[in-house]
Amino acid sequence: MRTAAKEHPLIFSLVWGVVLTLAVSVASAVATIQEFGDMGIRNAQACAYLLMAVITTVYMKRKDPSLLSFGLRKLEAAPSKAVLFYIPLLILASAQPLMNGINVKLGAPEVISIVIMTLLVGYAEEVVFRGIIWNYLRSKGPLFYIVFSSVLFGLLHMSNAFGGNELIHTLLQVVNALLLGCVLALLIVAGNNLIPLIAFHFLYDALAMVSNENLEHEVLIVSILNILYLIYGVYLVIVLKRKAAR
Repeated sequence: MRTAAKEHPLIFSLVWGVVLTLAVSVASAVATIQEFGDMGIRNAQACAYLLMAVITTVYMKRKDPSLLSFGLRKLEAAPSKAVLFYIPLLILASAQPLMNGINVKLGAPEVISIVIMTLLVGYAEEVVFRGIIWNYLRSKGPLFYIVFSSVLFGLLHMSNAFGGNELIHTLLQVVNALLLGCVLALLIVAGNNLIPLIAFHFLYDALAMVSNENLEHEVLIVSILNILYLIYGVYLVIVLKRKAAR
């Protein structure tokens, strides 16, 4: 399998992304048909992400027991000051609750469900898109990986259309996911550490899900986020160019 993956890295990258998306989509569809309700659907999705988390972890441990080649390493700020790369992530994660406010009507079971779900989402998606796929495509160079993984990450979020979301909402999610995927891809190339990205992904999704819904201002909110992504992305490109020039 290792040899096949080296010979066909694009195919294997697509397979991991599609399998993850398909698993979550099937879980969502089954829960919707069974009329489990919002929390039931969320819990079903969490089960799919848990399954993928187990599968990806076993795969990575078999390939590299240290997990270092997949970016699962301690953050070493002193030698490279890489921690500075991640400070803007806190701004991105807190943007939606700051603009929409926190939904104080959520009960403890719902909050617990959201925390568990988003923890699994953060781990599974980052491991696949910024861990395994980066490991596959590293030989093709950073630019190829950044473009490919960003587009794939954005397009696969079109699966939200099957959850009953409106077209405009789905398109906004796709654009948002594409730009955010680009930032996270730049971060894994620049910092070579998956842990901060998993933590951010968890915080970003968790805070978004406990925020109040504001459909009237959704376009404005997503536009502001996209501008922040672009600014952060330009900064990371500059960092990478300086790193390459050394």
